[in-house]
Amino acid sequence: MTTQVQPKSRTVTANGINLHYLDWGAEGNPPLVLLHGLRGHAHVWDDVAECLCGDYHVYAVDQRGRGDTDHAPGGDYSGDAFVADLLGFVNAIGLEKFVLFGHSMGGRNSLAFAGAHPERLERLCIVDIGPRIEPTGGNRITEELRGLPPGFDNFEDALAHVQAANRFASEPVMRRRLAGQTRQLPDGKIDWKFDPAIREQRINGTAAPAADLWPALENITCPTLVVRGTETDLLTQDTADRMVDTLAQGSMVNIERAGHMVFEDNPSDFITAVKSWLTD
Repeated sequence: MTTQVQPKSRTVTANGINLHYLDWGAEGNPPLVLLHGLRGHAHVWDDVAECLCGDYHVYAVDQRGRGDTDHAPGGDYSGDAFVADLLGFVNAIGLEKFVLFGHSMGGRNSLAFAGAHPERLERLCIVDIGPRIEPTGGNRITEELRGLPPGFDNFEDALAHVQAANRFASEPVMRRRLAGQTRQLPDGKIDWKFDPAIREQRINGTAAPAADLWPALENITCPTLVVRGTETDLLTQDTADRMVDTLAQGSMVNIERAGHMVFEDNPSDFITAVKSWLTD
């Protein structure tokens, strides 16, 4: 899929930091906010945002320490900080109630926000993550971060590195993801854009503990869709089923030919599923 609609790049101060986001429009449509995962950024949602911005006013946010948003003061990447960022963001741009999509880390932040502020959400979509981190997937991500080179001689070398772990996403999608994760230095070399503290905290075991979010699910009242890639190692079918049973208005869909990066691995089926749910 190629992006024809071009979003506006904006920045707003919220919760004491400058949050960068992509405003896809369209004015007057119901608002919908997109939150990326651990090493993601606002542009990972481009295909989804383009397909939804005809019916929704779509905002894709660079969460703290990623993309073009400020790094966290004092290295605070706790769940509470992310929730406070989101609350500050929607208040700053004037959203009262909105639809919220969150993937991976962004999905956990979305669950925590929804549990604390259920009155603010019209609908909630949680993509390939649960209230607790599955050890297999969590350990894989930690090892990927541990083995991450500090930089690369050029973009193609960086692309070769990330492609080695890619199973389903197209090369244009991987190029777009990598472009938002990296920056070119004056000497032409490629460096990672995200805060180095994120990696260091994860591999050194000093990251904020991952909260048990099962209690949060019990507070969520809006229609909630759980999306799972059939090839994922971060959300088991049993956990997804339990989430649906716990949620007041829960439903669930499996996306074939997709691992953890569901909407990048199989954007067509992901978009079809969420558009059907949004109009249900």
